[in-house]
Amino acid sequence: MATKALMAMAIMWVLTAVTWIFVVLRTYTRACIVRRVGSDDYVFALSGVFLLFYTLFLQVSSHYGFGQPVASLDLNNAVQAVQWEMIGQTFAVIGMATAKVSLGLFLLRIVIRPWQTVALWTASVGILLVSVVVAILFWTQCIPSQSIYDPRVEGVCHFQIAPFSLLLGVACIVADFFFAAFPWLFIWGLNMRYKEKLTIAVSLSLGAIAGVAGIIRTVSLSGIASKNYTEDTVPLIIWSAVELAVTMICAGIPVLRPLFRRSPTGSTNQSSSESKRSKGYYKHGTGNDNSLTGTTDVELKTRPSSDTDLEANRSFSDADRKLGIGGPTTITYIRRDNNSDEEILGPEFRRSQQQQTETTKAGRIHVHEHIQVLVEEAGSKPPVSRDGRPSMHEVA
Repeated sequence: MATKALMAMAIMWVLTAVTWIFVVLRTYTRACIVRRVGSDDYVFALSGVFLLFYTLFLQVSSHYGFGQPVASLDLNNAVQAVQWEMIGQTFAVIGMATAKVSLGLFLLRIVIRPWQTVALWTASVGILLVSVVVAILFWTQCIPSQSIYDPRVEGVCHFQIAPFSLLLGVACIVADFFFAAFPWLFIWGLNMRYKEKLTIAVSLSLGAIAGVAGIIRTVSLSGIASKNYTEDTVPLIIWSAVELAVTMICAGIPVLRPLFRRSPTGSTNQSSSESKRSKGYYKHGTGNDNSLTGTTDVELKTRPSSDTDLEANRSFSDADRKLGIGGPTTITYIRRDNNSDEEILGPEFRRSQQQQTETTKAGRIHVHEHIQVLVEEAGSKPPVSRDGRPSMHEVA
């Protein structure tokens, strides 16, 4: 294996290994800690698969002569080297698009304004369409496709792929810098400490590095029209892997914040308490509460007046007795069953979202979603409506 091939494959395997560490950690964080796996997580994992296949096919190509001058290879090896390299490049083209789509789907979870949603969908769908079209044109520039890499096969070429590859390169650069700069337009509106805002914004902005890699990769596109294809395309292959890997790392870091907060060096107690609040909130008595998040279920229960009644009614936990709460007391349990993804950026983001989406007035709790409350007195049956079901009272 030539020196250039050794260098290229070493870089690609390191990038692939680092990227797959993020794939595994992100999957664990979303499935085991947050317990909500979204479309962006699936697309992120798919991008990791594309990067892995890209590296594997280039490894096969290097076995036949990738990284070496074409003139030094026999014809059969040269054909095999170019063929496997083209297959690998196809996975890279689609993988770079899906990585950017994953980042766009992630940002769609935390933006609020309609124009921001439209902008993200436009960028994500646009880069995906351009990548798929260029990948198809890459294999149909000559008919039959085998004539592209095998000079022994006669074929008819309808166009040159170089202009379309340049278009894809420019589109990737624009998308990289767009996704790097876009978070700065809304992150400052979130209600959290400046340090937290800066941390999130900077981690999301690592895509600028992918943009720089995209510029270098675009400059290296001249190698695809070279007769010395196996050697002159080495820079293009390397920088394509760099752009794809950096984009995935950029999309993976913010999602791992819940994992970092639960690590031994992180804020474990705060994360634990926030996790408990994310599953439900207890409000004793009535009045204002500025810490409620959007809910879909509200259940009112009355505490039993004695320990005997308490034992008979096991719907109240032993922890409530340890708090020293006695006598008839109304406990409101608000459960979140709306499959929200607010934990994606941790408790700070959730608090900022609730301030922007809820309004609290004196003596009344206002929730934007329609909720219903079932009032059940201790030792008595709930009111029954005419149709035989428990009557429901709406909370204003």
